[in-house]
Amino acid sequence: MRYDELKGLLILTLITFVWGSTFSFTKIALEVFTPFFLLFLRFLLGAFALFLFLILKRQRISINFSGVILGIINFSAIAFQTFGLRYTTATKTAFITGLSVLLVPFFEKLVFKNKIYWNLWLAVFTGFIGLIFLTTDFSSISTINWGDFLVLVCAVLYAIQIVYISYVVERREIFDLAFSEILFTAIFSFLFFLIFEPRNLPLNFILKNSLSVIYLGIGATAFTLTLQLVGQKYVSPTKSALIYNLEPVFATLFAFLLLSEKLNFQQIIGASLILISLFISIPSSFQNKS
Repeated sequence: MRYDELKGLLILTLITFVWGSTFSFTKIALEVFTPFFLLFLRFLLGAFALFLFLILKRQRISINFSGVILGIINFSAIAFQTFGLRYTTATKTAFITGLSVLLVPFFEKLVFKNKIYWNLWLAVFTGFIGLIFLTTDFSSISTINWGDFLVLVCAVLYAIQIVYISYVVERREIFDLAFSEILFTAIFSFLFFLIFEPRNLPLNFILKNSLSVIYLGIGATAFTLTLQLVGQKYVSPTKSALIYNLEPVFATLFAFLLLSEKLNFQQIIGASLILISLFISIPSSFQNKS
């Protein structure tokens, strides 16, 4: 394994750990903030933190079109996920979001013309069965959790984002991409906040409930989205997605520690099947590389 690839894998593992914590912190923040306003605060703070970092580094700052596209995809994905978290648990959200890993090779095939191997089809089937067990209440089978569906849409968008990052990261300056992505996610969040949500939160209320937002804005946004671009510069889209497999594991740990969330037996079976499906897909990354 090359040094650059090892560095990329370690970076992606670190940010996956941080992302695993965001489900719980977002769930906590949603108790006091509306979804679009929370996203606006998070990404505004993230953009400001990255801006200060680049100024201190005397780094030239510019907006590029690829970063704007990333901002649109990121805003759409995280908006669906944040709204979904209002109606479902942090643990279920993490496992459903993890299904994006299974979708990456299919989008990767469209962009890079990579072959799809048999184990990936098995992984998709196993993951689908796991999704049914995780999200379906068989005692009232006609009831569909709206939050679970919103998070599933988020998973599709994240798969697109992973492949798009790998497509543009070799062609654009990393900091320009990261700053453009974060800034335009904040702008779109603000516009949707103005259109769809009440604007009656006083400044002192925001300050008193700011700890989760500060962590989400600086640690889980400016820090991780920049490092994601660095890590994926050295790691293929499918291998990157495989590292992201660990996110539901970290998320379950944080949800247990911070929210006291637990899965019932049926949901444990579903979560286990999803986790198994993610690792069934591992050989595809090495086959595509060869």
